[in-house]
Amino acid sequence: MDREQLRSWGGGHSSNSQKLDIDCEKDIPNLLQYVDERGVIPRAFGNSYGDQALNSEGTVASILNYSESNDLTITKEGRISIHGGVHLGAVLEAAIHNSWILPVVPGSEKISIGGAIAADAHGKNHFHKDSIASHILEMNVLTTKETIIRCSRSEEPELFWATIGGLGLTGLILRATLQLERIESNELLVTSEKFTTYDELFNHFKAESPTRSYSVAWLDLLSNKNPGRGIIQFADFGSEFNHSFDQKKTNRFEISRPLPFNTISKLNCNSFNAFKFRNHPSKILHKSISIPGFLYPLDRLIGWNNLYGKKGLFQWQIVVPHSEEILLKEIIQTVGTLPVLPTLAVLKRLGSESNSYLSFCKPGWTLAVDFPNENASSRSLLSEFDRKITEVGGRVYLAKDSGLEPELVTEMYPRFAEWKQIRKKYSQENFWQSDFSRRLKLD
Repeated sequence: MDREQLRSWGGGHSSNSQKLDIDCEKDIPNLLQYVDERGVIPRAFGNSYGDQALNSEGTVASILNYSESNDLTITKEGRISIHGGVHLGAVLEAAIHNSWILPVVPGSEKISIGGAIAADAHGKNHFHKDSIASHILEMNVLTTKETIIRCSRSEEPELFWATIGGLGLTGLILRATLQLERIESNELLVTSEKFTTYDELFNHFKAESPTRSYSVAWLDLLSNKNPGRGIIQFADFGSEFNHSFDQKKTNRFEISRPLPFNTISKLNCNSFNAFKFRNHPSKILHKSISIPGFLYPLDRLIGWNNLYGKKGLFQWQIVVPHSEEILLKEIIQTVGTLPVLPTLAVLKRLGSESNSYLSFCKPGWTLAVDFPNENASSRSLLSEFDRKITEVGGRVYLAKDSGLEPELVTEMYPRFAEWKQIRKKYSQENFWQSDFSRRLKLD
């Protein structure tokens, strides 16, 4: 089979891989016979920041064209059963059209259902709705060349919880059944307020977020006088359906390929942050936004990652427990002084931890920061923070990682050894592996 040059969405990783397009279940044994000792990893839209869906000199498997069923029918109980290659945007659109909602939606619609489950995705409402793990009823997982296992909380529960958050390393999610939630409106009533200091912002966020359906804060980490100043958005559902959203098409722009140079300079970032902050009125803003418009605003600029040029970007996402809010403040107010540029920073509040063996989310605060891949050592500049976070019970989000030190994984994820044994039980001889799993020595 021909090999294909694949690139991570962040642009900092690439691989030359054999790509298998699985169209139907009966073709699986024939296609997977081509897998060699480098193994295979699931890959859908290729929107991972890092090397999670890359397999250099190995194989990647896609079910984007899986023809078994593209049915998006929702039962009267609000259940939807879909194949793993369907993207979240399609599910959310079908759900809203029928007065339902996918309870957990991450920051982009161009993520497959299988990918969201493999990352145990979370959204701006994690404090109330947990991660996607809480809303999965069952899955069909391809664990070896010819073995498909149905798993749930009561049937093969080890595989169920190891696959959620397992980043494709326990198998390929062919199908999943999710529980939706009923909604009475397709609009979100959003309030937006800016704060000139981090302390003001954090205290308000901490006090108000438990009472609001969705909450998120944009932070300016480059401000010399007030690093961590920013804007908080809270959102709650409206009381009726706004049918104008059905006809209104969001204007979208596209950057189809990486620009020849990185346009995200410190000067540009400082100017953008200053404009964004000053342009927001001092008073609280109120507006009505469609659900997709609020949940994934960056999707309006398709290919925005290409602004970072050929070297691309990486994201560093961490969770810090509530008891370590002083460390969180230290990170927020000092990361902008490092010789690596924090271009976009978002703060969210997290709720309960899932039963997934590699669950990232836990009670506390999650900070996600984008950085340009200026050179090979860019990510290593954050290593000291990685160690500090580990010491206090925090974590780096493996689904977005690009440079974590392997020895920290077992400290951040105390159930890693259990997960590894379950992976070995169901996926013998590391049939499912990736550049990511080899880099972090998970195999």
